[in-house]
Parts: sequence; structure tokens; C-alpha cells
Amino acid sequence: MTMLTKRERVLRTMACQETDRVPLYDLLFCDGAIEYFSGKKLPPLADHPEIRETVQRMTGEAVGNFLDMTRSWGFGPLVDRDYTDEYGFVIREIAWEKTSWVKHRPFDDVEGAKKYLQWLIAKTEAETREIAANPKAHGERFRRDFLKNTVAYIGDTVHLLAQHGTGLDEILYHLGFKLLSYLMVDDPGLLSEALETITTNHIVTCHAIADPDLSPVVLTYCDVAYKDHLLYSPRFLRQEIFPRIKRMNDAWHEHGIKCLYHSDGYLVDVLDDLVATGIDGLNPIETVHGLGYRLQRP
Repeated sequence: MTMLTKRERVLRTMACQETDRVPLYDLLFCDGAIEYFSGKKLPPLADHPEIRETVQRMTGEAVGNFLDMTRSWGFGPLVDRDYTDEYGFVIREIAWEKTSWVKHRPFDDVEGAKKYLQWLIAKTEAETREIAANPKAHGERFRRDFLKNTVAYIGDTVHLLAQHGTGLDEILYHLGFKLLSYLMVDDPGLLSEALETITTNHIVTCHAIADPDLSPVVLTYCDVAYKDHLLYSPRFLRQEIFPRIKRMNDAWHEHGIKCLYHSDGYLVDVLDDLVATGIDGLNPIETVHGLGYRLQRP
């Protein structure tokens, strides 16, 4: 077989066809890997526009030299810092670990969580109305930004066009498991409304920005499992999550775009459900997930 392009390699893999080699798909966040694959030394990090541009270009070169496909590309935080978002959550960013978490919430009870979800619903509905009012302008703006801020840096490496979840991951990030669990019992209707609002936003966005020429693949996602078990009951997933994943997948498929589904962990109990949503691929397939763990237990 002759050498394939990165795009051909990715698409043939997602169509279960033979390729010249296994395509490489990853998130390149390691400083050492960025230096190695860019062939350059990172400068001393500082929160400065010139430093940001330098490390972004190095990261783009490394991604382009190493990977066939990626998502969420970029160098990450330049310095350790705390910042307060628009709702009042204090977020901690760590440069070396390339990560962030909620350090402080502006509430600590279910009533506060409900008010946050109500605010999130209203905010998302306003954004959806804005996109729906002029989808062509939104799509053109997205295309310009994608070409300028992604393609110009990583070249022919396939970058997932969008990352669309049901909203559950983001709600969990802000509330934590304790408050989310209480909310699921105290006001499941409000949580369902939030998930529906976010899903609708993503479907409207899909129809505005879908362009296989920009990228032939998107990520649909919901982290539903950890190493040994599902994080949520199959009943909840079948009622609130999988039908919405299917609607998003169907929307992207209308435009000829493949849907790679992401969730870490032990997914064996719901694999049939995931297949029924129309996913074109699964990421990751963890070799250390709970099936092997269970088989090894006495």
C-alpha cells in the first residue's frame, strides 16, 4: 500500500478499512514531547504574549510532526494562577501539569446548585438563539478562527472539528459529585432541562459549523465510567445521556462527519447502547479497565 495522508489514514481507520499504519491520535501536552517533536527548547515560561506565541508555535510544530489526529491542541497554562470565572467559581490552573480544577464554589448547598443550573440554562438558551438567528455568520466566523488558530499551527494533522457533550461533564466539574448526586434526587427535572438545553445548543451549532473540508471528525462525549464500574446507573444513562448522544451523532452524520465517542473507564455494560447511538469509534479503549480487574480478583 502506498503512503496515505493523515486524513486518509484517519478516515480509513474509522471505516474499518486497511491502512498503511496505525494512525496516531493523542493530546500532546508534555513539555518534553513538545521540545522533542518540535526540535526546539522551550523558553522560560511567563504570562506574556510573545512567550505564548512562541510556545504555541512550538506545540503546533510538534503536533504536526508527530500526530495524525488531535483535539484540544495548545500549550496550556503558562503560569500557576487562580482566577474567578463569570459565575464566581475560583479556578486553579497549574502550568506544569497542564490542568485546572474548581478551587472554590460560590455556594455549598443544593439551592445554590439549582440557581447555578438556572443561570446556565438561561445563558445557553441565549447563545443558542444568537446562533440560530444567523447560522451562516456563525459558521463563517468559526471557519476563520479554525483556520487561523488551529490549521495555521498544526498543518495537515486532523483536528476534531468540535467537542460536543450533553453538558453532564461540565456540570459535574462545577458541582462535584456530592452536590450533583443531591441534585439528581432533589430536582432531576432541572438537571434534565440543563442537559436538554446544552444538547440543543450543540445541535444548532453543528448545523451552523459542519464542514467536512475543515475536519471530517468530531468528538461526542460523556465520561460515564471509571476503572471498575459505571459512574451512573444504566437507567440514568439510557434516559438522559444516550438519546442525546444519538441526536448529536445524527446531526453530524447529516453533514457526512464521523463521530468519535469519548469516555474513560469500564464501558462493557453499555457498549450496545453506545453502538446504538451511532458512534463511529470509541476513545479510549482502556486495557486496564474493570473487566481485566474483575477477572484477576479472587
